[in-house]
Amino acid sequence: MTELDGRYELYEGIHVLRLEGSWRQMGWQHGALLRDVIPLGPLPHFRRYVRDALASAMGPRAARIAARLLRETVGRRIARGFPPWAREALAGLAEGAGLSGREVMDAAVMPESWLWVLRRVMGLDMPPVAPAPGGCTSALAWGDATSGGGLLHGRNFDYQGVGAWDTQQAVVFCRPDDGQPFVSVAAAGILFGGVTAMSASGLTLGLHQHMGCDAFRLGGTPAGIAGDDVIRHATTLAEAEAILDRYTPCGCWTYVIGSAREQAVLCYEVTPSARAALRFDGEAVAYSNAYRAPGPAAHERLLYPAHWRNSLCRLERTQALLDQRRGSVDADAMAAILGDMGEGGCHFERAIRMIVTTGSSIFAPDQDRLWVGAGDAPTSTRPFVAFSFSEERPLPEVAPLTGGVPQPALGQAFDHYREAYLAYLDRHDLGEARRLVDRALALQPEEVMFHYLAGLLALREGDLPAAKTSLDRALELGHFERERVAALHLWRARTLDAAGDRAGARRDYAQARRGNHRIREAAGRGLKRPWKPKRFSIDFNFADVVVP
Repeated sequence: MTELDGRYELYEGIHVLRLEGSWRQMGWQHGALLRDVIPLGPLPHFRRYVRDALASAMGPRAARIAARLLRETVGRRIARGFPPWAREALAGLAEGAGLSGREVMDAAVMPESWLWVLRRVMGLDMPPVAPAPGGCTSALAWGDATSGGGLLHGRNFDYQGVGAWDTQQAVVFCRPDDGQPFVSVAAAGILFGGVTAMSASGLTLGLHQHMGCDAFRLGGTPAGIAGDDVIRHATTLAEAEAILDRYTPCGCWTYVIGSAREQAVLCYEVTPSARAALRFDGEAVAYSNAYRAPGPAAHERLLYPAHWRNSLCRLERTQALLDQRRGSVDADAMAAILGDMGEGGCHFERAIRMIVTTGSSIFAPDQDRLWVGAGDAPTSTRPFVAFSFSEERPLPEVAPLTGGVPQPALGQAFDHYREAYLAYLDRHDLGEARRLVDRALALQPEEVMFHYLAGLLALREGDLPAAKTSLDRALELGHFERERVAALHLWRARTLDAAGDRAGARRDYAQARRGNHRIREAAGRGLKRPWKPKRFSIDFNFADVVVP
């Protein structure tokens, strides 16, 4: 088989590809051009993600067995949901990259496999290590809301893959035999355009995941496929809606689609059993990970409180920032919104950027342009570099957008925090994670959540004096969110219990009963009997513990 030649360059650390041809040819070109870096990107990370995530709750050996069983049962069922054209594309990718088809498919089914796992453990006291990455933020503005009148679609992709997706980002210009030209902002080995993309028809697309839902159906179409069909073939929002109507997903998703020509936005919310097409003709729309229509929203469940609060806070804050900048929103203002670090002295609770922001982009179809955050996660806090859509090339002559780049000390502190997250999640090295959080604290000593995480890590290692010191300081600094304060009291109570100070522990348990239902239940148990140290899973993304 003779494949068409794709073209490749590396620009500001981003892989830039130009592909054309059939499904299989484009898959092959992608694999061949990125053959050396695909093993460093999200495909191998996704392939082992379920195993690594379960290991915190089940232990490494049990997690390996469970992950293997899931691949052979649930994974195979999900794989059968890929349509023939998608299978052809994946086969081409595997051949071009020198991988087995099974390796590629095991990675491709991860998003749905993980949703299946979450559906089964929801409500059980089995805390996965990273149960709920953010799930993405979209900010769209047009008309009188923008400085130039044209559509701007800012998008943070918040997902598993820190250290893999963000380090191997790719801007992929595609000219398919079947469909219109489009550009996908993805990563090495991520083939389909149904996650983050812009088409020649002026449509923009961002896929959002809803993790805390009770709906999942084996036999549906995996994520990214319906969106790829849209970005290749739809020229209007009505056509996009008609295409999405044909697909039944396995899990719960929203497709946020902007149209430069129509000056409107479609938020297509879908579960396996309910769907709603919401059209917005105003001039500024925000979206995160909370359904807006009653049908899909009926399937949402409280996965865990910090996750749900964050979804609502990102939605409210994104909309508020769009409204504040009404009339002056340009690409740099959009970068500032995507890189927003929150307010009130906490850079977690109400922040738009997240530790798992592994991809950030801004689409401007009317300007024939897109920008991509170039650098490590959180990518929205990095300079955004420009690309021309029609010329399929980087634009080094255009100055990067820096609206979302934080002050140096804050940026460096979060770099240390990100590395602590990787030490904890990927290398299972508590000592290294503690040292890196301490470096973050040296730069940002007033960040209460850094002190909280330092206390949790010390407690996990059995260093009770250090745990108490960190939690004492966190409570001294305080927090505007009552549930955060209650969590601090709970974990200080447990630290005191472990140290034998039952009276002190009971005082903190009483204060913790002001928190959410999980915190109240845990505090109630603590009041009845002393807490004994046991395995618990720290979630760096929301700076919290999933099941306390």
